[in-house]
Amino acid sequence: MCSRAAEIGQKTMTRLKALQERCPAIGDVRGLGAMIGIELVKDRETKEPAKELTGKVVKYCLEQGVMLISAGIFSNVIRLLIPLVVTDEQLDRGLTVLEQSILRAAAEE
Repeated sequence: MCSRAAEIGQKTMTRLKALQERCPAIGDVRGLGAMIGIELVKDRETKEPAKELTGKVVKYCLEQGVMLISAGIFSNVIRLLIPLVVTDEQLDRGLTVLEQSILRAAAEE
């Protein structure tokens, strides 16, 4: 199970770090294994939390069948707790929905 958690984490972090380079609303991507946090900000310099943006991302993902939760003291962190039994296809689909939702919500800001 530990090896699967590491594999999920590596795949997810690779995709999210690439998205972070393209999307200024992603202030930080952090985590260990299948537990990952994506911090959304209004400005990377000031790190001002983007609570409303986070809410939109969670809503857009849910509309497409991907359940997420927001976390953090400012409710601007998307917490991923990916099941270790997820298939690679399910993981790819979920990450694609997440990426599209973040980009959509950020474009609306």
